[in-house]
Amino acid sequence: MDKGVLYRIAGPVVVAKGIKPRMYDVCRVGNEKLMGEVIQISGDKVIIQVYEDTSGIKPGEPVINTGEPLKVELGPGLLTSIYDGIQRPLPALVKQMGDFIKRGVDAPGLDQTKKWDFKATAKKGDAVSSGSIIGEVEELEIKHKILVPPNQKGKISEINSGKFTVNDVIGKLDNGVEVRLKHNWPVRVERPVKAKLIPEMPLITGQRTIDSLFPIAKGGVAAIPGPFGSGKCVTGDTPILINNQLIEIKNLYEQNINNKNNEVVESNEHETLIKLRQSLSIKTFNGEKIVNGIATHVYKGRTSYIVKIQTSCNRTITLTPIHKLFRVSSYCIEEVEAMKLKVNDFILSPTIKDYSLNNLNKLQGVFKDKITNIKLIKKDCDVYDITVPNTHNFIGGNFPMVLHNTVSQQQLAKWSDADIIVYVGCGERGNEMTEVLAEFPELTDPKSGKPLMNRTVLIANTSNMPVAAREASIYTGVTIAEYYRDMGYSVALMADSTSRWAEAMREISSRLEEMPGEEGYPAYLSTRLAQFYERAGRVIPFGTEQEGSVSIIGAVSPPGGDFSEPVTQSTLRVTKVFWALDAKLAQRRHFPSINWLTSYSLYHDTLKGWYAKNVASDWQQLVSEMMSILQEEEKLLEIVQLVGSDALPERQQITLAIARLIREVLLQQNAYHDVDTFCDMKKTHDIMTSILKISKLMNSSLDSGMRAEKILATKSKDRLSEIKFVRSYDNLLKEIMGNIERELKI
Repeated sequence: MDKGVLYRIAGPVVVAKGIKPRMYDVCRVGNEKLMGEVIQISGDKVIIQVYEDTSGIKPGEPVINTGEPLKVELGPGLLTSIYDGIQRPLPALVKQMGDFIKRGVDAPGLDQTKKWDFKATAKKGDAVSSGSIIGEVEELEIKHKILVPPNQKGKISEINSGKFTVNDVIGKLDNGVEVRLKHNWPVRVERPVKAKLIPEMPLITGQRTIDSLFPIAKGGVAAIPGPFGSGKCVTGDTPILINNQLIEIKNLYEQNINNKNNEVVESNEHETLIKLRQSLSIKTFNGEKIVNGIATHVYKGRTSYIVKIQTSCNRTITLTPIHKLFRVSSYCIEEVEAMKLKVNDFILSPTIKDYSLNNLNKLQGVFKDKITNIKLIKKDCDVYDITVPNTHNFIGGNFPMVLHNTVSQQQLAKWSDADIIVYVGCGERGNEMTEVLAEFPELTDPKSGKPLMNRTVLIANTSNMPVAAREASIYTGVTIAEYYRDMGYSVALMADSTSRWAEAMREISSRLEEMPGEEGYPAYLSTRLAQFYERAGRVIPFGTEQEGSVSIIGAVSPPGGDFSEPVTQSTLRVTKVFWALDAKLAQRRHFPSINWLTSYSLYHDTLKGWYAKNVASDWQQLVSEMMSILQEEEKLLEIVQLVGSDALPERQQITLAIARLIREVLLQQNAYHDVDTFCDMKKTHDIMTSILKISKLMNSSLDSGMRAEKILATKSKDRLSEIKFVRSYDNLLKEIMGNIERELKI
């Protein structure tokens, strides 16, 4: 190890002199020996990004170069573990020092004292090489294969079965290399494989929307975009009813940010989110009437534009362009962004004329209020919001209005057929990560009936931790995923969110005084994202002929929901699946809330052979017909909003009815129902086949002279959704289809 001294400190970026490292060598910085990584070498100056808070360190303090890159420990004991971004086990650190981690602390990634029962499968004299399987250990529900470390080869001169810790020597090669249950691997280096295969097999999730319309292949990559908590806000002078008092939302925010009992879970130049220690009582619209509700967070952000809306009842509201209001048409009640509303549109307003505190407490109903004027105003100003779980709206305004709010939710593939799940919370808010850490241990694995954590590795890197550690957390997660892939397992990696990872890169880049690219992101943003996603794939590992795969699902969080920003666009260039989460669908209680018009999958062609062989030969044709009907429905709904559905030609009325069946029977799914939470491929195929058969029956009846009114009045078609909630549904489906045929028979 060579030693030097600190020369300059700029937040997480420090400059050292007197050491001669290689790029990406790990260094220990300052008297507290903070962990850092060399990211630039300029003459005698070495630039290091530090993975911990650098407050209080001073120039002149020592810097030690370890001569090794950032590595993770790979071996038995990874499953059920909860790590930070540099693989320090958080439960172990809590035992050492409580809830707050001290700087400079270190802990091994694997339990060094636990003994594992190792069973050797290789024998003395066997020739082995990089990735060869020499034995196995029972790790909960899986057989943990012990591998020869990459870049090693030779003949086994010694190997023993028995109980060993991860540090004990279990065997030796004839070149003197000692083999243990664990080995280390640098996180920035992709683990080598024998061959990469075309992703021709789907990652089955049990979610009909994904498995049918937008599938992801094993070894594939997908993006789930969803905005930060910003944007859907109102101006600070908007009064709301809180704890039976009218108060401007700006004053509510100021009261709570100064309350030391509350938790500031996000604070940066764009937004501040505060978790309330004690929930606030508010009024909210539940879809039918106005009821009592609670607010759990208050929020402040910025906007460059506001929209001012006036109604025929002299009600006025000023809000951001993407804030949603409830628009009423003859067809439905829908949530529409303010900038998309028009004069003469009807929106929901509370049934109240006298805007007094006494009357506000008695609010119950709503009515249709006509918009008379809309004005878009360019104005830089602060905007505010509150979080209302379940209903996501509150009553407020200079005259009462129903105001929508949205909080981005974590989406986890709980039911995919991956053998291992690696979840990386990269820069997520502390309270959101806490929900994940609290929720996962309680979930049951549908395959084994045991806790889902038994096949999960969690990496928690919250937004209040040093930005440099965000980049490390992504690489730590994908390296662990590759390790299990090399054993022949299918791994699903969830990265939430790559946008915050990119923000960390932007901050580091600015401190390095690099030339900025679009929106201040470094010019190499696209390259780094591509390097990360390219570590996904379906492969043949070196040590076995059994296939392994890493599927990467990355959450993108564009500020304000702007999909044109650099991180989203760079992600879409390298991912082949786009699941567009739609808050409007979520408010309609349509789950999973994946918008079928803006989402897509580019794996249909490579997967059609698998579907034809393993499910049905007409699978791809059925999917194409489903999408065609849904796209036709979208065109017709624009007409319906103008003239009503009764004015449509009869055949188009039938198209709308079939589209509704697709949405309600195929695409909607109840994650909390014992049966509907997971849908196998056969059932999904039967549902699609039945819907299209009903479509043909309806159109044939229309051709035969039956009126559309009578066709649409058939009751049996509405029973089709019953099969979603029945395990042995074949007889019920036959009964329903038989009744439909009789009702439509002339």
